[in-house]
Amino acid sequence: MKESMKTILSLLLTTLWAMILLQFSACAVRKEAPDPIKVQEKIAEYRSQELELVRATITDPGRLERMTRLLDDRDKLIADSKDMIISYRRQMTRLNSEYHADRESFEALVDHFNQQRVDAQNQYITLVEAMKAETEPGEWQAISKFQMERLHPRELSYGQAARED
Repeated sequence: MKESMKTILSLLLTTLWAMILLQFSACAVRKEAPDPIKVQEKIAEYRSQELELVRATITDPGRLERMTRLLDDRDKLIADSKDMIISYRRQMTRLNSEYHADRESFEALVDHFNQQRVDAQNQYITLVEAMKAETEPGEWQAISKFQMERLHPRELSYGQAARED
């Protein structure tokens, strides 16, 4: 049972980071950037739909309240992760533009980013475990299916937000 949970968590974690990275790489192949306002509207719509699904699926008021807080925590973690990637990109661009930047400066930046990424991954795993603890197997199946189908990077691309300098 522990091994299957580790496998599921690994898949979810890999999916999260793939979503974030694909979100930015998807922007690179677009001919024009998506309208950030429309993107934010779509994100708000999907999150509203997710909350409706959670409310319809989890009938226990205590578990529902805790699950709602966990979803808020997840959304904040994802937003923070997006900001972290944007910041890393800006710092790397700035460092790259400095003629006298040495290898140690690049390595320090990469090491710092990698540690932030690992910390965020661990936080995400903890959140997934907590969400699963608040749901029954059938509830989790319905909620996670929605998350995988609707909350994905090709639909929820931030476009130019990732490229602002």
